[in-house]
Amino acid sequence: MSIENEVEVNSNAAPVSSDAPPVVLPVLPDVAPPAPAAAPVAKPAASKAAPKKAAAKKAAPKKAAAKKAAPKKAAAKKAAPKKAVAKKKAAPKKAAAKKAAPKKAAAKKAAPKKAVKKAAKKAVKKTAARKAPARKAAKKVTRAPARKGAKVAKKVSSKKTASKKAAPKKAAVKKSASKKAVAKTAKRSTASKKASVKSARPAKKAAGKKAAAKRK
Repeated sequence: MSIENEVEVNSNAAPVSSDAPPVVLPVLPDVAPPAPAAAPVAKPAASKAAPKKAAAKKAAPKKAAAKKAAPKKAAAKKAAPKKAVAKKKAAPKKAAAKKAAPKKAAAKKAAPKKAVKKAAKKAVKKTAARKAPARKAAKKVTRAPARKGAKVAKKVSSKKTASKKAAPKKAAVKKSASKKAVAKTAKRSTASKKASVKSARPAKKAAGKKAAAKRK
């Protein structure tokens, strides 16, 4: 009930005695009407998702490269034991190569000196070769008669020694030849005898047949 209505009711009511104290009503404060509820503010989901999408786009090539590299990595893992074995096997060779490296370096340093020495030797040989024909000609002139005489003597002596060595063989050959000739003549005589015997047999048979025919 509002304040105005209360005042009207009090005026219509029976008069209250003057002795009664007046009733003082408290003054109520003005209450402002409640403000309408504010609409919920939409969160910027699209703006938050945009950096994630950009990061995903940037990471896409890396993921693709990782997928492509996966078989190579697997092959590398499989080949790792073989590589380890190969390294172990090659280790002694590498150690030997390291040991031989100083020698190779020294050989490289010494190569020019060797080349110079070789060139000097070749030059000496060439000069000797140029001088050699004259020396050879002089030696031939002095040594030719002596060499010819020595060669003739060697040939004669070699022929004599060869004839001496061959004499027993020649005698043996002569003996064997004579024996072979005797054997051949004996064979020929026996063969002729056999042939005469064979040729005589048919004549004897024919004579026997003729005699038998005459008897009949």
